[in-house]
Amino acid sequence: MQDYKVIFIGRSGVGKTTAINSVSEISPVSTEVLATDSSCPGKEKTTVAFDYGEVTIPGGINRMRLYGAPGQQRFSFMWDILDRSSTGFILLVDNTLPDALEDTRAYLKAHKDKLTGSHAVALVGIVKYDLSPSPDIECYRRLLWDEGFTFEAAVLDARCADSVLLLLKILFRRLERQRNNEVMKK
Repeated sequence: MQDYKVIFIGRSGVGKTTAINSVSEISPVSTEVLATDSSCPGKEKTTVAFDYGEVTIPGGINRMRLYGAPGQQRFSFMWDILDRSSTGFILLVDNTLPDALEDTRAYLKAHKDKLTGSHAVALVGIVKYDLSPSPDIECYRRLLWDEGFTFEAAVLDARCADSVLLLLKILFRRLERQRNNEVMKK
């Protein structure tokens, strides 16, 4: 069985914990505690270390180990710890934010070294698109292009297992393609 380490990144309250909980085949591990600041109004709990779940992807022979990174800047030291040996990243962005594109740009820059690494594959998952269809997907694609990234953006409902699994399958196909290309180069 091939294992892939996939990190969900993004601001606090964007749906990383929800996405992992919606697809995990094991009881997810969570380090959520009561929120003591106002970084995400209306959210009672926040992740302080990471969330963890597992999902088997196509054919039952490949497992993705899913980690949800804390979204608050004060826990950013965990980003580097979780990023080690990661093969896939899913950046979740909240489309209802007034500065959704700038928020995306900030996370892209904070994780640029890993997102552009030769062994990692990344995708952007746009959440709450049903509540705010602007900016549209093309705006995210242009942002990714302008920032020098070659990965794709897609709409995601973190509460819906099928939606999260679809994004994970896309990520898996890209990981497999990359792995096959590396084998052929040898």
